[in-house]
Amino acid sequence: MKKYLILLAICASPSLRAQNQDIVSYFKDPGAHERDRNIDVTHMKLEVSFVPVEGLVNGTVTHTFRCLQDNVDTVYLDGPGIQVLSATLDGKGIQTRKTETGIVCLTGLKNSYNSTHNLQLVYNAHPKKGLYFIGWKLPAISDPATMSRRQIWTQGQGTDNRYWIPMVDDRSDKYITETIITFDKDYNVLSNGKLIANKEQPYNTRTWHYRMLNQHSGYLLMLAIDKYAVKKSTTKRGTPIQFWYYPEQPQNVEPTSRYTERIIEFLEDEIGVNYQWGSYSNVMVQDFMYGAMENTSATVFGDFFWVDARGYLERNYIGVNAHEATHQWFGDLVTARDDGNHWLQESFATFYPGLFNGSLYGPDETAWYFRGSMNGALAAGEKNSLPVRNSEAGSGRHYPKGASVLYMLYNTMGRENFRRGIKLYLERHAFQNVETWDLQKAMMDATGMNMDWFFDQWIHRGGEPHYKVQWQSVSAGTEFTVEQIHRMEPTVSHFRMPVNFGVYYEDGTEDHKTIWVDKAFQKVLIPAQGKKVAFALFDEGSFILKKITFEKSQQEWKAQLERAKYPLDRYDALLAMAKWPAEDKKEALMAAWKRESLKWMKAEIARQLVQNPAVEANVAAEIAGSPMTEVRRAFVDHASVNETTAPLFEKALSDSSYLIIETALLKLWDYYPFNNKRAAMLEKIKDLDGYIMNLKIRYLELGTEVFPDMKGAFISNLGDYTSDFYGFRVRNNAMAALQRLNACNEKVVMNLFSCLLSFNGRLSNTAKDVLNYFKQQSQYLQMMRTQLEKGNYQPEQKQVIKSALGI
Repeated sequence: MKKYLILLAICASPSLRAQNQDIVSYFKDPGAHERDRNIDVTHMKLEVSFVPVEGLVNGTVTHTFRCLQDNVDTVYLDGPGIQVLSATLDGKGIQTRKTETGIVCLTGLKNSYNSTHNLQLVYNAHPKKGLYFIGWKLPAISDPATMSRRQIWTQGQGTDNRYWIPMVDDRSDKYITETIITFDKDYNVLSNGKLIANKEQPYNTRTWHYRMLNQHSGYLLMLAIDKYAVKKSTTKRGTPIQFWYYPEQPQNVEPTSRYTERIIEFLEDEIGVNYQWGSYSNVMVQDFMYGAMENTSATVFGDFFWVDARGYLERNYIGVNAHEATHQWFGDLVTARDDGNHWLQESFATFYPGLFNGSLYGPDETAWYFRGSMNGALAAGEKNSLPVRNSEAGSGRHYPKGASVLYMLYNTMGRENFRRGIKLYLERHAFQNVETWDLQKAMMDATGMNMDWFFDQWIHRGGEPHYKVQWQSVSAGTEFTVEQIHRMEPTVSHFRMPVNFGVYYEDGTEDHKTIWVDKAFQKVLIPAQGKKVAFALFDEGSFILKKITFEKSQQEWKAQLERAKYPLDRYDALLAMAKWPAEDKKEALMAAWKRESLKWMKAEIARQLVQNPAVEANVAAEIAGSPMTEVRRAFVDHASVNETTAPLFEKALSDSSYLIIETALLKLWDYYPFNNKRAAMLEKIKDLDGYIMNLKIRYLELGTEVFPDMKGAFISNLGDYTSDFYGFRVRNNAMAALQRLNACNEKVVMNLFSCLLSFNGRLSNTAKDVLNYFKQQSQYLQMMRTQLEKGNYQPEQKQVIKSALGI
């Protein structure tokens, strides 16, 4: 149900209904508030050790706090499932009471406003969230380079650190953290801030002591433990950079850590505020449930980004690295007061990587990046019209839409004005909590530009414009008719934006004008007399988040492809041609192929050319042999295998890209039904693991057809890859292969149950789907029932399995 907050501006009119332009509606947001609290924590000192095989945390936490009320009879700490062994206030014992969600500390403080106290709890916990023990229950791990590691790591966002630390786990309370970790001395330990001590202790242990110099929100506290190696470097301004990695694969360090120093340098230059946290670290962990997490001074990222030079072509860490580094300013230095203002973190962290792309590869790559963001925003808009500033807006708005809005603000205000506003915003609110109004006010104070109209339509209210555009030649020039045809709602009206208009004439000349479009229906004239128009553009350069309906003739689209100033306008011409008959566009595509140099333009041209079964052999060969991975991928993805292209697909089996190899293999597999040919293809890949074992798993899967005497062994090997000895992405690949083979056995069922019980939803959801596929067959369903009965599962685990199977 949609909920609106109606604000009425009462005018001097006798009839309110006649003044409905003065009625402004906003979504009501129940998540846009801070929770009540009676203390302000200023310092949290955490001393912890672990028993990894038991999943046990032994801790002592000391909270230094200031009273915010006269009487503080109790202090509530978040901590579901935590067992408090003892508690003291200012050195004296106090009582605690355990609740379902935390711990009530009976402090009994009277007349205590603004006084400072120390609350210490000794506790233990078996956390189900927040802190994760990886690989400790496994027997000997024979190959840590490809198999599971033994790790401990944390993930505090949204509010999960409370599962292993009794704490005020609320983003609006910031404090200095200090972490003291005692663990096996053969391991290496990372936490937030500066390492101020690293001492050897009895019983083959060491103690690592980290301390933050400035306050941050508790969800940003982290630690990571493994037998890491550390690459050290510095930025041009002297910021120490550390990259924590698996020492068994040193060849992966450079591709994975590429541009880390440059990202920090770029952000300092572009934002105008230096990095504030001393050193900056990146650390990889196994089975991470997201891409990465921007813990203050120490980003954790999933080791599926840990790639060699070939895996770098499939998925690299650069974009995520830039996203998380941006959070060190937006999210860590300034933190949203509440969930309703969460966009102030994620939108900025999605915006600046687009600018960084441009700094690396040129401004056209920035435009391409934000085209992707705008597409994501429009997809979210298909579901509902929630605004960006809303706790329930979802990732489609907090990430791509918010980033697109910032890109529009950047272009509307101009780069320097935008930068001045951002600099003031960060400096004014450093180490504090913020809300949208703080950003809005900083933009005004720094530049004198009142952007309230912009924030109102793009941030506080919802929807996106849909423009219907037409043009015609008139005696005075070119007349555009612009109609805003999106659905109007109480929270969505017509939009006001400066729009770039472009008119290209057949004589080779051009006119470019920026004109405000702010009405539901509007006509715009671009003056010019006696000139014949070749094509016309609305929002030239594609700077506005929008849908557009703009009908054009084939001749107009061809001219736009050939002559438009901005690559995105030429790309849009390509997309318009996608449904044309091959002969109608062949000549224009070939000319564009020779003319264009951007990889995404070349890839789209290649896609359309090779989809024509009659594509010339020399054209197919040029595309298949392109130095651009994206173009070669377009070939294997969209070309058909035939007598002309088969040799090109066979050559692709030696490509530098693992995914191109896999796609080429699968298409050739269907083209060549003969086992001797198939065996030769498998021979080419048998020694390649690929990206997240994609080629090794394909070899085993397809090998069951070619080598029948090895079928049992290959299926057994695939079953092994679904076990706890491997990371979740490898396990997902192996589960999918077994499903395609319809191969299941007792070992596979046991491993599928283990996947299903994982904390990582991207693993457990895949397992649930595969189990539901196999359970449709009675023999496999019986295996599942047997495993459920004889397996050593806790009652709550059995319930999860039964629920997933529907039994």
